[in-house]
Amino acid sequence: MKSQLNLKKALITVLFVIIGVTVFAQTGKISGKVSDKKTGETLIGVTVKIKGSTIGVATNVKGEYSIGGMTAGNYSIQFSYMGYVTKEMNDVKVSEGNATLLNVDLSEEAGKALDNVSITAKVNRESETSLNMERKNSSVVLQKIGAQELIRKGLSNVAEGVTKIAGVSIVGNKNVFVRGLGDRYNNTMLNGLPIPSTNPDLKLIPLDIFPTSVVKNIGVTKSYSPELYGDFSGGNIDIITKDYPEKAFLKVGLSSGYNSITTGKDFYSTKRSFLNFVGFDRSDRAMPEGVANTKVYNSANQNGKPSDFSTAWSPEKKSAPVSTGFSVGGGNSYNLGDDRQFGFLANLTYKNDYRYSDGISAIFNAQQAPDYLYNTNRYSFGTNTSGLVNLFYKAGAKSSYSLTALYVNDSSNDIFDQQGFKSDLSGDIYARRNSYVQNSLLTTQLAGTNQLGESTKLKFALGYSNITGSTPDRVQNSFIDNKNGTYSFLKFNTSDNHRFFADLDENDFSGNVSVDFASKSENSVFRNLQVGIQGRHKKRVFGARQIDTKIGLSPVLGLSEVDQYLNDGRLGSGEDANSFRYQESYYAPNDYKADLNIAASFFNFNFEWNKKLKLIAGVRAEYSVQNTYFKESSQAYDAPFQKKKLDNIDILPAVTLKYLITEKSNVLFAASKTMSRPQFVEAAPFRYNVGFGIAEGEGNPDLVNSSNYNADLKYEIYPSANELFSVSVFGKYIDKPIELSQVNSADPLFTYINTDNALVAGIELEYNRNIASMFSSSSKLLKNMTLGINGSYIHSKIEISDETIKNSKKPIAPTNRSRPLFGASPYLINLDYSYKHNWSESTNTMFTVTYNVFGKRLFVAGAQQAGDIYEMPVNTLDFIVNTKINNRIGLDLNIGNILNPKVKFQQEYSNNNLIYNEYRKGINVGLNLNYSF
Repeated sequence: MKSQLNLKKALITVLFVIIGVTVFAQTGKISGKVSDKKTGETLIGVTVKIKGSTIGVATNVKGEYSIGGMTAGNYSIQFSYMGYVTKEMNDVKVSEGNATLLNVDLSEEAGKALDNVSITAKVNRESETSLNMERKNSSVVLQKIGAQELIRKGLSNVAEGVTKIAGVSIVGNKNVFVRGLGDRYNNTMLNGLPIPSTNPDLKLIPLDIFPTSVVKNIGVTKSYSPELYGDFSGGNIDIITKDYPEKAFLKVGLSSGYNSITTGKDFYSTKRSFLNFVGFDRSDRAMPEGVANTKVYNSANQNGKPSDFSTAWSPEKKSAPVSTGFSVGGGNSYNLGDDRQFGFLANLTYKNDYRYSDGISAIFNAQQAPDYLYNTNRYSFGTNTSGLVNLFYKAGAKSSYSLTALYVNDSSNDIFDQQGFKSDLSGDIYARRNSYVQNSLLTTQLAGTNQLGESTKLKFALGYSNITGSTPDRVQNSFIDNKNGTYSFLKFNTSDNHRFFADLDENDFSGNVSVDFASKSENSVFRNLQVGIQGRHKKRVFGARQIDTKIGLSPVLGLSEVDQYLNDGRLGSGEDANSFRYQESYYAPNDYKADLNIAASFFNFNFEWNKKLKLIAGVRAEYSVQNTYFKESSQAYDAPFQKKKLDNIDILPAVTLKYLITEKSNVLFAASKTMSRPQFVEAAPFRYNVGFGIAEGEGNPDLVNSSNYNADLKYEIYPSANELFSVSVFGKYIDKPIELSQVNSADPLFTYINTDNALVAGIELEYNRNIASMFSSSSKLLKNMTLGINGSYIHSKIEISDETIKNSKKPIAPTNRSRPLFGASPYLINLDYSYKHNWSESTNTMFTVTYNVFGKRLFVAGAQQAGDIYEMPVNTLDFIVNTKINNRIGLDLNIGNILNPKVKFQQEYSNNNLIYNEYRKGINVGLNLNYSF
């Protein structure tokens, strides 16, 4: 109910702000397009300013600008851009009620340092060119992808976006890996503030819940700097949301999608309702009050009261329709006089998706005999709803403030069927699990910048996030397959047929304040000093209950007939042939709490010699306390929680040397120490699995922090403002890394342990060029072509000693004591080619082809001589067409996963490879139509 109220507030706010888009009284305006004089390409993010005033705009993704609200008269207009000669156009005449067209071309400037270019208007940080220049001036190893590139490559969410960055991959559709390092070694930020995860199994929030419609750019920082939180070694991912525009706009869009193996085919899902369709079915599937009010539920003790569970056991069958979606966004900015400005932006997006996959799921022991072997079918219906509001106020020349509110709701309804063999059961088994997961994020952020003096700047940011995660009324049925289209209830355990409920509530408060003291002398070696403090408080409460069944009934039935037998009319003792009962078995580890408190201070010195050599050196002192409150499986319901405390003070130094070889090339070296904490779920003994008879996972309260030592060396050259060649080498040593390991047990069980050490090293390459520039050609055709490629080679190795195995409280026997890190692909390759065809001045089409492949990577480490499980390479090819008609209508076609390769996992032995899991995703065709008013 809380999340629904929050959603209503968010939606009302978004719609109210959009309706408030204002049209000024008619005056004159100046508009036009800015291009590169040499190549003819439009330039994005060029500052266009009225000389002698503070009024200015930046060119948009098409290189266009417009300055309105101008009284009649003659003006001088300045055009400035990083790396280009500033141009001034004088005596530009503006008359009331008319638009003055002023197209300008700029020339690159070879001899002027970029730091000397003054930007006084808002820079477009959605464009590839402006982000390229930001990267060039950065003192860390930084890569960004902006809204313009996200659209060009047909990327629908942030998860798809980060995989186009060198060295970044997604494992298992959810785990983010940066330079071979997984979830716990990375951080996710939203506008520079930490954000918690909606998934209790992950440190990082699933990035696919953020649609690209709310994103300005995504940055991945790969080398450490003391203003960042210390618990990362792979990368710090910062999602920057869109903010106010330079001029009023209102944009609406519709989308639709087709999948070659899903659309029009048979599809199973929970009985459809409006709330299920829009992704807010949490309340309809909530635990009945009569069950929730009991400590341990047993229907036989309820004096004949019905259970009132609302979710049917059997799903309904229908034909899968096309996926659909819509979006609406608007905003404006207002000059209030006296150098004051107000701006706003609001965006509302909804989309759904139907997916089917079939495949194989198995795991094998040391003798290569299967512990289980299933044919699987998965039917998934997902939704994503997001609302974004950004308010900006510039109080004068020296201060500005922004308020951002973001609401994201993500839901998934999965029907997962397994048919096959399990070693401890006789006969063939058929199991069906009907899961519904709804995760909601509500975050608000206040940020400000104040110029306290000529050389002193104060920045602050405050943030609050709430995560509500629910798995309401997940139902599972297990049957003996009679091989004639009929089935019988499996009664081996009371848990074979059950209902499961889980809820997560997490609150996260964070804030930071920093002061930048700049040198007052242009000739001083000392450039600036940055000092700051940060704080964070995160608290999680997680609870789960599983309501098992004792079934006395012995019908022969079809898969769609379960509700005829397991219904409230059949409730009884469960000991006779005419009844069943609900019977909860209390499992203490199903409930846990956790909190994390961080207080940190940092400073950064910046020195520069001869405008060539820069030294950035700093240190961070971070005090953290992480508490996990849990119960062991032997504890009773009223037993107190046990507590595991990690109390640390970490001193984390970082140093960067950057040398400007020429105006267009530089080399950078960075070294640092960081640390990694165990995730909440890794430190709590909660046990979980993803299906019937499948390997389980369990946390370990005895985990300790890891220490990470990092080094980077990078060379970059920028042939032009939007072109790049870069090569980076890196190395990391991790002391006591945390890894997933199989436990010695009768059934497959995995837990987390601190191993001895790990080593990661690699090389990254990036190349982005205009085709005409590559061949020094003046051809208009080639000028409209671009090529981008990035690749990574990563070597990783982890060591597990006899002492570690001996001291582990969980009995472990890893098959390989030395192996690659989990999820570390030995190579990653991304390639994209684009061609833009201009049909007219206001109509154009961009054609883009993208390709991605990753190398074989470890998915599960084997134990007791069973083979390690690897995910095999997958080649992905996409084709995207973006068309803009009359600068108002947008029509985008996206054909994804054209090759439709097998997604394959195999368990490897010295003399054989066996399939662990295998499926296809199908070819996707998406169509998006939008209109700008």
